[in-house]
Amino acid sequence: MSDRSALFDVRSSTSVTLDQVVRRETVEIPAEAPLAMPVQPLGFWQGGSRRAAAVVADMTFRRWVVALATIVMGFAGWKATFDTVALGGVTHLEGVVLTLLAPLFLALSLWFCTAVAGFVILLGKPKDPLGIDGEAPMPKLHTRTAILMPVHNEDAAGVFARLRAMDASIAETGMSRHFDIFVLSDTRDAQVALAEQACFARFRREAHSNVFYRVRKENTGRKAGNVADWVRRWGSAYEHMLVLDADSLMTGEAMVRLADAMERHPGAGLIQTMPMIINAQTIFARTLQFATRLYGRVAWTGLAWWSGSESSFWGHNAIVRTRAFAETCGLPHLAGPKPFGGEVMSHDALESALLRRGGWSVHLAPYLEGSYEESPSNLLDFATRDRRWCRGNVQHVPLVTLPGLHWMSRLHLVIGVLSYALSPLWFIALSAGITSRALMPELKKAAFTMADLQAAAHALIDWREIQATAWAMIITFVLLFGPKILGSILVLSRKSEIKGFGGKRRVAAGLAVEMLFSALVAPMLMFTQTRAIVEILAGKVGGWATQRRDADKVAFKEACAAMGWISATGLVLGGVFWFTPDLFTSTAPILMGLVLAVPLTMLGAHKVAGLKLKTNGLFMTPEERRPPAIVRAALGPACEPPIRWFAREGRPIGPAKEVRDAA
Repeated sequence: MSDRSALFDVRSSTSVTLDQVVRRETVEIPAEAPLAMPVQPLGFWQGGSRRAAAVVADMTFRRWVVALATIVMGFAGWKATFDTVALGGVTHLEGVVLTLLAPLFLALSLWFCTAVAGFVILLGKPKDPLGIDGEAPMPKLHTRTAILMPVHNEDAAGVFARLRAMDASIAETGMSRHFDIFVLSDTRDAQVALAEQACFARFRREAHSNVFYRVRKENTGRKAGNVADWVRRWGSAYEHMLVLDADSLMTGEAMVRLADAMERHPGAGLIQTMPMIINAQTIFARTLQFATRLYGRVAWTGLAWWSGSESSFWGHNAIVRTRAFAETCGLPHLAGPKPFGGEVMSHDALESALLRRGGWSVHLAPYLEGSYEESPSNLLDFATRDRRWCRGNVQHVPLVTLPGLHWMSRLHLVIGVLSYALSPLWFIALSAGITSRALMPELKKAAFTMADLQAAAHALIDWREIQATAWAMIITFVLLFGPKILGSILVLSRKSEIKGFGGKRRVAAGLAVEMLFSALVAPMLMFTQTRAIVEILAGKVGGWATQRRDADKVAFKEACAAMGWISATGLVLGGVFWFTPDLFTSTAPILMGLVLAVPLTMLGAHKVAGLKLKTNGLFMTPEERRPPAIVRAALGPACEPPIRWFAREGRPIGPAKEVRDAA
């Protein structure tokens, strides 16, 4: 332990190191109730994919409808693009472009068709297949559920403020005795560990449920290992575990209804909720919050409609059957060099696949309200998190072929991989298209630009070819922005929701600005994700960084260091394309996003500007206009005023007196 990690009690001037802070493994833990969680031999499975209990009878029909609609829409977009590109013949480079565009159109079509299905469902009065009904009387529970909050160098005050709010919300339901709360700390920073223990000391005195706090000596397996350690030590005492993230927030009613659904469906292994983003302050975070609230639910509802009992897991804000998880989800170290070998990174998607392989159903809860989370405050933190997820999804490539997986589980893994692989595919297709345009024969250039009517006539241009270009643009626009427009139409069709978003004009203005912002950010993400994949495949592995959830600005120097190469690339390409007007015009939207990478990063991270937008009602959400009680409660203080402790630099770091009592 370095001197910089040593802390000092003002009154005794005695140094305190991290080893002393966590000198005992626990601060407050219950008696152990071990549950075996064997490591799974991923490459070996007997008996194929076990059948899960059917909840919806017509699931095969639903999947055929979505699959056929996806193929039709994807082919229509690709064919219109082919008719445009094929003017005057198809070159080798254009053949590459058309080949790479096929999976891009299929992915966009799946996203669009899923949203259409969700939109149609939400126009009616849908019923949850598991019988989760927010308007029904509060159920009575007969089982015990552990609420798990894994933390790693997080802001202790914020974490425990959310836990206190959730504990109070559970108490309002009268079900506190059915829930125990565990704070599973993987913190390795001494001052953060002290702050955690100070906040826990107060929380323990005031909580209605039983609350416990455990610090691991070794961070083996990261979050997945943290949860697995809990299962092996205390899992047999609880029928279910409700897994959270450090920024998670859930109402007591939502947690009770999830536990009730697990009791009524003994074959269910996992139920995943859809968290809404809250507490967004910066422009970037507010656009994410608005987008998720406005039209995220149409895609989520559609996904639940055709995923059925073979859904996926997002790693948090979900309830899991403890015994099922222990039986099927013991994750091994993957063989081979990184990035494919080592610890499983994106463990959640694999865990849902293993649960389903073991015969347990995995569901989404599309209509359950009261599940919340926070988002990165700026593009840099978003890109950092995105890179970590990217590595995990790249790691899934060889796992898609694991024996015994349900074909839907394989599809979810493939979709996860494609969500990042599409960026380099788009990059390569774009590069090939630009190169092809630059090397294009003069006759074909004339066919494209219509600058030389005589040459165009020789190229046999007719209105069908012009229409193909228009159709390609229209179909692409519909696939990209259709789900957002559908979500907005849904809100505008409900008088009860329009006011929560600030009125029709603010909904329309927010939609327009968000669509513009997302269009500008998309080329930036194409570059950052492509770079991430190249670096990951080259063996460059990132660390386990704590997400900054409350950053209020990004300095020019920091933005340039992270995004300057993207802006520079945009400027160079713009200068080169300036001498080819048709090429400059066709790539202008992409060039604009690249050139503005640095200023957009700085603007998006601006907290003051974000709050001004909030004051003016832009990107307003119902949770902002009338915050739910639990959201208001989570903003309250989590710790009593601390007794000052100081680092050697004389900087206050702040745990309270209860630390010594708790430790």
